[in-house]
Amino acid sequence: MSSRRIIIGLLIGGCLLAVGLAAVWYFGFPERLVPIALFVVGGIVGGTFAHIHRSRSLRRYWERACMGIRWRRSFPDAPKADIREFLCLFVDAFAFSQKRRSRFSPDDRVMDIYRALYPPDDSLADSLELETLALRLEKRYGIDLHALWRDDVTLGQLYEHTRA
Repeated sequence: MSSRRIIIGLLIGGCLLAVGLAAVWYFGFPERLVPIALFVVGGIVGGTFAHIHRSRSLRRYWERACMGIRWRRSFPDAPKADIREFLCLFVDAFAFSQKRRSRFSPDDRVMDIYRALYPPDDSLADSLELETLALRLEKRYGIDLHALWRDDVTLGQLYEHTRA
């Protein structure tokens, strides 16, 4: 963790402490409720920043039109229901909304999507998206993702393995 982040964290913590003390001294807020109120406010603010960060990092996918035509061109003999089922599995593993499944192309690299969520220079812990994807592919299709994994594997290549 960088010294810049540590300093920013200390400044935010100091501000929250000052707000808590002001709430008790100036407004007569009950002392026992100050920690609870600070945690609630901190959670709301942190969740809002996380949501904004996630939306910005995935903007290039969310602003796309439906990629169904690309899937149909890549896999002309595949039933639409099978493609949808695969994409549902993928968006579930990454905790995306089901309505976003049509935004992903068969040419999209899994690691590009993962890195959009968790940039290499960021120290955030991930939510085990890749591990969840591997488990769901193995459970649903019997695919060992670890055996065929490469950093440049695309969604289309993964879908191709589900059809074998």
